[in-house]
Amino acid sequence: MTTRQKGRLTASSEGACQIGARMMVASRYAECLHRLARQAQRAELSELAEKLGDVARTIEAISQEIGFGDQGALVLGRAGRLIGTAEALVEKSARQGLFH
Repeated sequence: MTTRQKGRLTASSEGACQIGARMMVASRYAECLHRLARQAQRAELSELAEKLGDVARTIEAISQEIGFGDQGALVLGRAGRLIGTAEALVEKSARQGLFH
């Protein structure tokens, strides 16, 4: 095997690793969104729960495109920010429900 061939294998294996990592993150984000949807439902935020479930199912449906597409990192970044925002909102609502 020549040095040129080794370089090609390394580049392609790095790309495959990146694709796999994106798909794994997409799966974990979908799981997190499903969990947040259940928490939102318990906190009587049914509309938020429905929308979070929709986003989770969409991420699951397009996980291949997220892994292979050039925009996958952008989608994951936005989903990550959504998760952080939704967690804060659901936690705040749950705490308010305990006090009232």
